This record gives sequence, C-alpha cells and structure tokens, in this order.
Amino acid sequence: MTQKADNNALDLLAIGAHPDDVEMASGGWICVAGKQGYRTGVLHLTKGEMGTHGTPEQRVAEAAEAARIMGCASIDFAGMIDGQLIDDAESVRTVANILRRLKPQVVLAPNECCHHPDHEAAARMIRKAVHFAALNGYETGLPPHRVQRLVTSRYSAHFEPSFYVDISDVIEQKKAAILAYKSQFQTVMEEDGKPLTRMSKDGFIDQFLSATGMFGLKCGCRHAEAYRVETAPLVGDPIALLNEGPPQHLIR
Repeated sequence: MTQKADNNALDLLAIGAHPDDVEMASGGWICVAGKQGYRTGVLHLTKGEMGTHGTPEQRVAEAAEAARIMGCASIDFAGMIDGQLIDDAESVRTVANILRRLKPQVVLAPNECCHHPDHEAAARMIRKAVHFAALNGYETGLPPHRVQRLVTSRYSAHFEPSFYVDISDVIEQKKAAILAYKSQFQTVMEEDGKPLTRMSKDGFIDQFLSATGMFGLKCGCRHAEAYRVETAPLVGDPIALLNEGPPQHLIR
C-alpha cells in the first residue's frame, strides 16, 4: 500500500449497507490485514432497522463486538435508513465526508450485481463518494482525500473476481465475527411469530463458509475470499507477484 502521510489514517475501510454485511463478505481480509499491522475500519451505512430479528440497538452492540474480534481500529455508522438507501447527493456527501475523515487507502464495497436493492444502492453510492471525496471543489467541511483503490467484494454468485485473499489462518476469526451477530442466529420461532430467516436456520454458517473453501480450491489454499478491481494495478515487481501462491498447474 502507498505510504500514509497520517499515521491515524486507515489502510483498509470496509463499507456495508447493514451490520454483518462486511463481516460476511470481507471479514477474512479485515482480519488478515489487522494481523499484518494495517489499520482497518468498518462503516455500516444503516443499523439494520428492517431486519426480521434484532433491534437497532442490538445490531450496533453486535457490530462493535464483531469489530473488536476482527481487530478494527474504528467502527462508524452513517445513520442512513435500512431499506431506503439511495445514491442521491446527500447520501454521497455523507459517505465522502467520512472518507475524508478516516482517510482510507483501500475501500471495500459491495458489488452492484446483487439480489438486495440496498447493496446495489450502496455500491453506487460508495463509488460516487470515492470519486467526489478526492475533488478540491467538492465541499464537505473537510479537505479532499484520494482513495488509492476501490475494491468490490463478492455479494452474489454473479461475480467474476480479479484476485483472491488467502484467509486460511483467520477462518475461525471470521466465523466468530459473523457469529457475534447473535440476534441473527436465533433458531427458534419467536413468541411474536417472527419467522426463521436463512441466517437463523441450523447449519447456515457452515454452509455459508463453504464458499471460502471453494475459492481456496480455485487458488490453492484452504480458504479464500474473492474480490474485484475495475482498473488493473501498477506492479513494480511482476515476477514476485506472479510467484505468489501455488504453480498454476496445481490449481486447475
């Protein structure tokens, strides 16, 4: 990563529409980055008010615990409303101002091709915010900040990754961060008749994490997360880069 001018700035900021989104999509990379000495943070655009289970207060407390488990240096909430995310000027300005305050080098965002309208709106919102946060003429009350790289995380099956991150050594840490959202893993019908969700059904977490094993098989490790960048990065030592991971003939 590019050398930071501000030691309090973040190296990696993961942004999600709802509490538990970033843990599920990018929890592994966040944990890995923390162990490598990078400063990481999470930004939840909403408090999950529309969720079947759990109150906003519960989700906030659970998010704080998940951030602690992942070793994050910061956790923020943008104060937007679950189910009503839109990439309008006000929302973009809110996120751009947070980017200017936290000064992340790399931003992780949802991919636009997703089954959830909030995730799709968040993807567009974050993309715009990254762009405008760098402009001198864009007023938010804070000086401009240029994000070095916007990376999209896998949120759906319709995703063609550019690269994988080996999370084999932190898979249990990622799992613990997801399970910190205890309200989402209720496995009995509540007295008020709230139904079971996909997350609250028995066996969900292991089924969900099986995807990391599939990605690991593709790239030659036990567990991996998939990511995409739209613009190819400039590489100073391509041989060193291409020597990362197992030989190609071993991962067919």
